[in-house]
Amino acid sequence: MEDRNLEIFRQYNIKIYNTYRIRGAFIAETDKGLKLLRSLESSKPRVEFENTLLEILSDFPYVDLYMRNNAGELITEDGAGNKYLLKNWYPGEECNLRNESDIACGAANLAMLHSILREVPLSEEQVSKNTGPDLLELFDKRNRELKRVRSYIREKKKKNEFELCYINCYDEFYEQAKEATRLLLESNYKDLMQEAKEHCYVCHGNYTYHNIIMVNSAQNAAAMPRTRIREDLISAAVFKNKPTVEMATTNFDKASIGVQITDLYFYIRKCLEKNDWDVDIGSMIVNSYTDVLPLDRDERKLLYILLLYPEKFWKITNFYYNGKKSWVPQRNIQKLLGTWEQSKGRKKFLECLANTLN
Repeated sequence: MEDRNLEIFRQYNIKIYNTYRIRGAFIAETDKGLKLLRSLESSKPRVEFENTLLEILSDFPYVDLYMRNNAGELITEDGAGNKYLLKNWYPGEECNLRNESDIACGAANLAMLHSILREVPLSEEQVSKNTGPDLLELFDKRNRELKRVRSYIREKKKKNEFELCYINCYDEFYEQAKEATRLLLESNYKDLMQEAKEHCYVCHGNYTYHNIIMVNSAQNAAAMPRTRIREDLISAAVFKNKPTVEMATTNFDKASIGVQITDLYFYIRKCLEKNDWDVDIGSMIVNSYTDVLPLDRDERKLLYILLLYPEKFWKITNFYYNGKKSWVPQRNIQKLLGTWEQSKGRKKFLECLANTLN
């Protein structure tokens, strides 16, 4: 164990058995279960906001609740002034996006999470400082960037392989971007966002397989007693349909007040990109979520709009524009070609989703 980590751990009322490094953090096996130590990457008010959410979710099956040090503080400093957070962690594997059972359980878990993260008791300052981006402004900004990059590439006399591929598929993706923006302007998005602010609806902000751990229950039971889900926080329907596999939901560092359907969109997109936009898997995700937390027509329409917008294409564009243009990594060319090759499957899923709006 590094001396500076030992200095941090001494400030907590725990007994350390073993530590090991993982990506960007340290795991500690303790007398109070697994703990994860990481450096502070945000402000104290932001940590307090995240802790408010985690304390509300403390009766949710498993979340990475922050642990207070012996002084009752969430943030702990070493002698050099470096700041750290210590939080609960769990044994298990990340949600497997090739496993349909994992995918379905992940969707139901998200719905349960959303059902609790409503009417969250937050101050006006916390709401104003932690509200997510306006999608109308975001789409408009991204569309301008797409046009800017297209113009830049068109003016180049000698184009590399990436740029030739980009120009070939640009028109179709840009038309999708324009159509999604038009539909968003005509939708009830502003009303949904206003409702989210007034009733403090919170989104996880990064609900992907990296942040869902399929918990090894037998191993975890020995490390930490399982808490029960409070029925007063979850409706009878949610309780009845809770996932059969125990999951830990982690890393709320991008959580924000907003329309919760954005989490479902992000989860669906990530799952389907790994499964060639399989219609059956997409439908399963939507059904697993709505079995727990139904969606109204406005939410379904917004889900359709978000999936219609070619975010993956925009991300590739953004990486190219902000990178070294004289040499584009082969991996980025492969990503562009892969996104283009998945267009047919994506269109088919969008058609099926559109049918649910009629």
